Amino acid sequence: MADKGRLTRKEIKQPDEFITLSGQALTWIRANQQLATIIGAAVVILIAVIGIGGAYHTAQQRDANADLGRAMARYDASDYAAAAAQLEDVSTHWSGSQVAAIAGLLAANSALRAGEADKALTALNGVPTSGLPVFLQQQHAVTWGAALAAKEQWADAAAKYKEAAAISGPYTGDAIVGEARAQEKAGDAAKAKELYRQAYEQFPDMPGRELLAVKFQS
Repeated sequence: MADKGRLTRKEIKQPDEFITLSGQALTWIRANQQLATIIGAAVVILIAVIGIGGAYHTAQQRDANADLGRAMARYDASDYAAAAAQLEDVSTHWSGSQVAAIAGLLAANSALRAGEADKALTALNGVPTSGLPVFLQQQHAVTWGAALAAKEQWADAAAKYKEAAAISGPYTGDAIVGEARAQEKAGDAAKAKELYRQAYEQFPDMPGRELLAVKFQS
């Protein structure tokens, strides 16, 4: 992997970086799966913002970026309830733009971190995924699964995580583990073990992999 101190813009966008960032959070697998998803989402989306920022040329687009930046300042300050509200306003104001989609995803993550799963689901429902890069489409599904899990809607959460795992992207491991946890909570221990084993075998370099082994060997 390239020296982190000398990453090029192209290297920053590469999925391996996203896998590394999200994979490190799997050490929290037993108690903090939703938080891991939220943190991973924030990192990916912020990198995406950096990646698309240079493409804006018109004054209106610059205004959209400025509004997003102001809302993200609340997020960076860990004022998640306020960030969720501001980001949702940005998403609504710039409806139809890529800034709106990114603001919606960040609003969902902010709401989850503020403990407001219903608001997160509302934000996610308003994000059109068809125009997003594939890795953000996958992140959208993973975050949706996390919101459902926060509401203890285990069967629905498992289905959404399964949908996320079917999308080719950097969060496949997180999605499989999320589905496993949801199935476990739903009472399907056999399916959960199968999924934990799948994640263990499919991602040999996953940090915290030994925790997965404990799950399916127990």
